[in-house]
Amino acid sequence: MYDNNLRCHVFKDYNIPFDEKGTSVGVVRIAQWGIKDGEEPDVNKAKLEIRKMYTGKGEERPGRGYTFSTPEGPSELTEGLLKIGYGDTKKCLKTLATRDNFKESVENIDVDEDDNDEGMFDMRELLMNIEVSADEDDEDE
Repeated sequence: MYDNNLRCHVFKDYNIPFDEKGTSVGVVRIAQWGIKDGEEPDVNKAKLEIRKMYTGKGEERPGRGYTFSTPEGPSELTEGLLKIGYGDTKKCLKTLATRDNFKESVENIDVDEDDNDEGMFDMRELLMNIEVSADEDDEDE
């Protein structure tokens, strides 16, 4: 049951709505829950969360959610979902290509040089040549 007295402060809403259906939507944000009366929100107590929100009558009401308890949790979940086939490969690669460490990471992918026979390609070459343009992104949607 939802406790109307349970205070929450959202420090950052990543604006990544997902799984929208009817009056509910999934959200990703950094929030602190359980703020007591008279207590100020503390960014050091805030955590990344994934939560279902219900909207209606000009307000939103939190549903069930998951709060990550370690800094590694979100990366572990992302890697796990990718390993079992979730995520559009093209969109994931385009997103990764915008990161500052993309080129360095691709150059350091472990590739067994003995396996690179004629007719084979080096995955690093493909990844390094990904171009991200606004035109291509618009076509995907």
